[in-house]
Amino acid sequence: MRVLFLFLLAGCLTTSCTKLKDREKVKPDLLAIMDEEDEFYNIFTTQTPAVSGTDGPYELGTKFKATQLGQITQIRYYKTSGETGTHTGRIWSAAGTVLASVTFTGETASGWQTATLSTPYETTVNTVYVVTVNSNTEYGATSNGLENVVTNGPLSTIVGANGVFGTTLGAFPTGTYHSTNYFRDVTFEVLPDISAPTTPDSVTVTENYAYGLDLSWKPSTDNVIVTGYNVYNDTVLLASVYGTWANIYGLTPSTPYSIKVRARDAAGNLSVASTAINITSGSTSSGLRGWQIDSTNAGLTGKGIDKGTLPLYTGGRIPRGSTISMKKIVDLDVSEGNIIIDRCWIVSTASNGWPVGSTEGAVLIKDSHIEGSGGLGSYAAHPQQTPLDKDVTFLRVVVSIQGGGFSFGGASIVRNCLINNLPGDGGDPSGEGNHVDGGTRRIGTAQLNVIDSHIDVRSAGNNATGAFMIQPTYGFIDNILLRGNLFGGGGYVISAGNYTPEGGPTRYYGDHIYIDNNRFYSGPAYGYISTQGAALGGWTNNYVNNSANTDNKGTVITYP
Repeated sequence: MRVLFLFLLAGCLTTSCTKLKDREKVKPDLLAIMDEEDEFYNIFTTQTPAVSGTDGPYELGTKFKATQLGQITQIRYYKTSGETGTHTGRIWSAAGTVLASVTFTGETASGWQTATLSTPYETTVNTVYVVTVNSNTEYGATSNGLENVVTNGPLSTIVGANGVFGTTLGAFPTGTYHSTNYFRDVTFEVLPDISAPTTPDSVTVTENYAYGLDLSWKPSTDNVIVTGYNVYNDTVLLASVYGTWANIYGLTPSTPYSIKVRARDAAGNLSVASTAINITSGSTSSGLRGWQIDSTNAGLTGKGIDKGTLPLYTGGRIPRGSTISMKKIVDLDVSEGNIIIDRCWIVSTASNGWPVGSTEGAVLIKDSHIEGSGGLGSYAAHPQQTPLDKDVTFLRVVVSIQGGGFSFGGASIVRNCLINNLPGDGGDPSGEGNHVDGGTRRIGTAQLNVIDSHIDVRSAGNNATGAFMIQPTYGFIDNILLRGNLFGGGGYVISAGNYTPEGGPTRYYGDHIYIDNNRFYSGPAYGYISTQGAALGGWTNNYVNNSANTDNKGTVITYP
């Protein structure tokens, strides 16, 4: 059943509207969507009972939850042809408190029966409820009908101890038998979410450096769910992020900023802005450049931590919103998103790319060490982010003893990282056809910033592809900034090339790729950069590395 929102809104304007009862004032733009349709859902759609039972009477119920804001308007149950007597429907909390009830009238001899609540009951998102209706003489049932989750729109059943019964009518039922579905149901109406999240608190600048800021804050709350945060310079949007932190890049050095943060929810509601932090961004000489990064100031050693002393993390998949510190983590699982990994030793047993991002929220890994599982590894082993993953940030991370440094396809920042000791295919640095990449950009169009990092794959020999590879193997690639890094490679240090799979068509990289103010170790076998004839967005201030000179500037490297 679907009802025009225009009709319901007219009712609100002439009388009172239970839909908006106890809510904040309606947003001004709500009228703009009044022609949208409201949505009503039942748990069960085409399902009907497999058998009927006569061993009653019972109080029979179903556990369920809703993933969207809404209200229960009706209670339903499936009536078998032999059932008689009065029936009362009830909505219970998971703990057994009656929240709403209604007596059925005008029932038919069999089939679905519906009773409308006098006042709709507004539910809380992702909270378990129980709907019950008594049986007097007969009831319909399907054994194991709730063994697996049943989902319809925002409604879903609960797996485990579901399909509940009790022998006292009107009492909260707790018995279960073979996950039996007794066909007790509700009608659920999705409501517009007009409540904004709470204001982010304790916004703190954790680092201020040339071109950027690192920020953190306490999480906001929402009546449904906070989906992310917007960071502003006063009213100008700087970034939209998915965790309780932001690594802002692209600021103008030595410039005043007024930083504010607003939380957002799935409906697009924005919180009140946080108290402004007025700060001047760092000068162009602030912060460490890539040619200043080594094992003494990156990774665990940079924090004075012996990785061998860290206790093993045994929690499995890391819960959403967690910060994991000072642990050894084998085969990292950050799929829940909105996770910070701090001062950890991350060991992968994978022989191929392994996920370091999440579609559910941002991932920040800082002051940590990532490596293979003790052996030299294979070329394919590397931390990998897909284009659908939310923000991934590597901050002062060491990556070693793997074939590849990283392969990022979504929005990401790699800053002050050390990527070296990558052994290549089969662990043989002198083998023919080695293909070792310090960092690859294979898929995606979101911004990738590799800044102030030290990426050196020379240990893999002159057959190595290079320190950074731009390869549109799976589709168009664009939006890359390489700035302030020290690169070392064996073949071409930076390799950018279009790709034509067998049968075509050719896949291209774009012209928003900027390589600025980097240093390169001398002596690559083929050259400092290969573009295969296509144009980059910019190549400026790149030099051969010479530690004897100011700012490590040696011979200027001209654009090929």
